[in-house]
Amino acid sequence: MNGTVDLVIAGDGGAVRAAAVSALQRGQRVLVVLRSADARAPRRLRRTLRRTMGAACGQLRVLTRAEVVCVDGVDGVEAVVVRHAPTGHLSAVNASAFLCCDAQKE
Repeated sequence: MNGTVDLVIAGDGGAVRAAAVSALQRGQRVLVVLRSADARAPRRLRRTLRRTMGAACGQLRVLTRAEVVCVDGVDGVEAVVVRHAPTGHLSAVNASAFLCCDAQKE
């Protein structure tokens, strides 16, 4: 997976959905990175976004069974590196912003 997006969101839950809706409404391209191996997760996320926004979620990509391992850039976010869990394969994505929505467990 190589390419360019405006925003990479890592995590799961309501905060991810809210951030994705906001970015998509502004016309941004969004990549959501989920650790979950649940194949239904991308469908559920897209379905929720369609209910909220209609057909405007065409700029959304969802990657499951993956984790963000590096965010890099000089004066801001320029690239995000994602590891695909089953294979360990690393992929880089050009991105302008990164948001982590993982809940901290105590």
